[in-house]
This record gives sequence, structure tokens and C-alpha cells, in this order.
Amino acid sequence: MPVADPWHDYLALPIAPLVLFVQIGALFLRPRRLRWGVSLACVAGISAMFFYVASLPERPDEGVNIGAGVLLLWWLISLGLVLVLVARDVIGMAFRAGRRRFANRNASPSP
Repeated sequence: MPVADPWHDYLALPIAPLVLFVQIGALFLRPRRLRWGVSLACVAGISAMFFYVASLPERPDEGVNIGAGVLLLWWLISLGLVLVLVARDVIGMAFRAGRRRFANRNASPSP
């Protein structure tokens, strides 16, 4: 009896890339809490899909679990996007702090 294609492998192709697009869009959201919330929800979603697919028992005659490998790739990309988000926020805070310091220096009267 041939083994049917496991449906869980197909999470890797249509759903995970859409979640990554949402995470990329979250980089441009204005309120910081919303930006972080959406990004962390996307990482959690892809992590849940990956750990679910990777934890399924495989018999040797079923072949390679391609979906787990692809989901691992999507998960690593998602973590990379979190690093981009951290860098974006750190650079933004540093830029705003520098602007405030420059404005304070120019606002004070010189003797």
C-alpha cells in the first residue's frame, strides 16, 4: 500500500511564506508595540509549524520529510527578520537621541 503524501509537509509552501510577508510588512508599522507583536506572532507561528512537522514520526519507507527542512529555512529567515527589527529600532533610537542632543545644545544660550 503506497503512503499518501503527508498533508503537514504542505504547510511549508503556501502558509509559511505568507507569514514571512506579514512579518516583512510589520517592519513598517508605526507603533512599536504593534510592530513587535506582529513580528513575534509570526516567529511563533512558523516555530509552531516547524516543531509540529519535525516532531511527526517518520517510518523509513516514507522518505525524507521535505516540509521540515523547508520550514527550518523559513524559521531561520524569520529569526533574521527579528534581527533586522532589532537593528531598525536600535538605529532609530540612536538617531532620535542624537537629534535631541543636537537640539538641546543649540537651544541653550551661549555666554
